[in-house]
Amino acid sequence: MSKQTTSPDPAALEARDLRLYRLKITLDDTDPPIWRRLEVHAGMEMDSLATAIETVFGWSGEHMGEFNMKGRTIGDDDGWSGAEPDLGPLEDIFGRIQKIKTRAGSKTEKQRRAAELFAAHDLTQERTDANEPGAAHEARDVPTLGDLVPRVRTKFTYTYDFGDDWKHLIEVEKIAPAEPGARYPRCTDGARANPIEDCGGPWGFAELVEAAGNSKHERFADLEEWGLAKWDPAKFPVEQANRELARVFRIKK
Repeated sequence: MSKQTTSPDPAALEARDLRLYRLKITLDDTDPPIWRRLEVHAGMEMDSLATAIETVFGWSGEHMGEFNMKGRTIGDDDGWSGAEPDLGPLEDIFGRIQKIKTRAGSKTEKQRRAAELFAAHDLTQERTDANEPGAAHEARDVPTLGDLVPRVRTKFTYTYDFGDDWKHLIEVEKIAPAEPGARYPRCTDGARANPIEDCGGPWGFAELVEAAGNSKHERFADLEEWGLAKWDPAKFPVEQANRELARVFRIKK
């Protein structure tokens, strides 16, 4: 006797996607640790989640990134689909690499895509596909956080910039109904200032922390060159992180 299947219930799918995920994200190999607490919808696509993470850590988005979940990778290299790359003829490979570089280097394009993805899960947005069960989910190319990470306490990583190799350690602290009227993504807490891009990774950053406020340090000149002579590595203004999220995701307060 064959198992009976039914079409997904749109209301159930929407309720599932609008669950709150609270993530604690810590930069590996930073001491004292740099971390952020980020709240997002379960229905946020993974490329949009990458943009949210980059935003609260102050990354420009000009480098490639990749999630790793128990050996499964998903990121810029596979177009955020999680599928194995189609190698194809040699000329196709070079064409694909160029497209990846263009996408990774276009901050404006990443912001536009993030805003569009966020709008798809805005609690106030009227749905146009209510009469088409599962239509919005079937059309997605990019899996969501809820698709890939269904359980609380799950841990995974996001690596940004494969040269400096900034690894973000992510833990799902809480899964719950979204707060009525709240706007996501939002940053609720964190510690330490944003890392500095292209500084040589965690070890180069540690040298800059030592140089902060010490004009005799050999790397103080680097801070001056970047306009960070008065930089305070211990300060994290959560309000600024949320202003950036609102700008990138076009969140109206």
